[in-house]
Amino acid sequence: MKSIAKHLTILACLSLFPALATYAEPTPTPHPPEASPTPTPHHEGTPTPTPSATPTPTPHEDEHGEKSLRGVYGATTPTGSLIVFNIERNTFVQIHVLDIAGQTLGFAEGPMANGSFALTLTTGQAIIGTATENGIAFTLGEQPFQASRFSTFGTDSRIAGRYFGVAHGATGESQVMFIIDSNKHIIMIQRSGTVLSGGFGIVTPPVSPTSQYTFTLTSVIGSSSVITGNFTIVDGVFTGSFTTSAGTFTVNTFKSSLVNHMANISTRGFVGTGQSQLIGGFIITGGPKLVLVRAMGPSLTAAGVTSALANPAITLYAGSTQLASNDDWKTNANAAEIIASGIPPTDDLEAALLIRLEPGAYTTIMSGSGGTTGIGLVEVYEMGSD
Repeated sequence: MKSIAKHLTILACLSLFPALATYAEPTPTPHPPEASPTPTPHHEGTPTPTPSATPTPTPHEDEHGEKSLRGVYGATTPTGSLIVFNIERNTFVQIHVLDIAGQTLGFAEGPMANGSFALTLTTGQAIIGTATENGIAFTLGEQPFQASRFSTFGTDSRIAGRYFGVAHGATGESQVMFIIDSNKHIIMIQRSGTVLSGGFGIVTPPVSPTSQYTFTLTSVIGSSSVITGNFTIVDGVFTGSFTTSAGTFTVNTFKSSLVNHMANISTRGFVGTGQSQLIGGFIITGGPKLVLVRAMGPSLTAAGVTSALANPAITLYAGSTQLASNDDWKTNANAAEIIASGIPPTDDLEAALLIRLEPGAYTTIMSGSGGTTGIGLVEVYEMGSD
């Protein structure tokens, strides 16, 4: 029997159906050229220092710094199908298409090159697209769609995750996967032999004194009735049961990757101009990470710091390649997610970047907007919910 990790993998810890974009003309973002560009100085006439503070890692052969496409993206069709893309590294994608009207569950997986893929679902449909950090422009059956990245943060991050295991029922054993996002949405996919079934719906939190969550899948494939169930999650173990038209199944599943802890490194120092800008380096290993980089200045005054930098700016590099920059954190396209992280800068003039990064070595350069100088603090957080 083929591994469920091959056939049923979809990343969770994410916000689901309300964020899905429906039937939109795709606007693919061109992939940047292979050559490493020269970083653009932050201020006119002020040389940007070489990112010499980058640590020297001993990465695996395929580890090199770049923005990560890691995550789950989704779209709905006019007929109510749910299309879910899972990217765990920049070179591979897995796709599930839950066609409720047609009662089919299509699957495909394969390589990506520069974010692009061309695959054929098990249902025979071609699916072709290009992924960027902001979404996936794709065609399914020659119709264009735009898939949005599911939000990372939500009200129920504690139970969010992807759970794999074995379901036991009157018809014997089957493989099962549950995906729960941080806003109480749930997907279930069950595999019995070569037959895939399942659906999607909503989780209901427990009401004291019970500790059990319940769920209802109103959009189902392979069941003549809605699918209901209950579960508890303790130390990454999902234990519960669910009922389909085929009967009741008990299940004991395990989280595919437990939530990482939040780690933080920070450096305070004088932020000058040119070679005197403040530099910090960090290394990511073991897989893509979601990180929050903050450049703090004005808020340091309340902590008793004199001569604090009035208006910080931040630039992020991988080697000599500039990946992102920000001056005034609320100007970020994902400012809402920075707020939802729980640790946004407290002053509007401070800078921040919330970004997914592949394994590799990175450099942050903190400067003062308009060539200003002063005491600043640069911080890097590993966000545990990705």
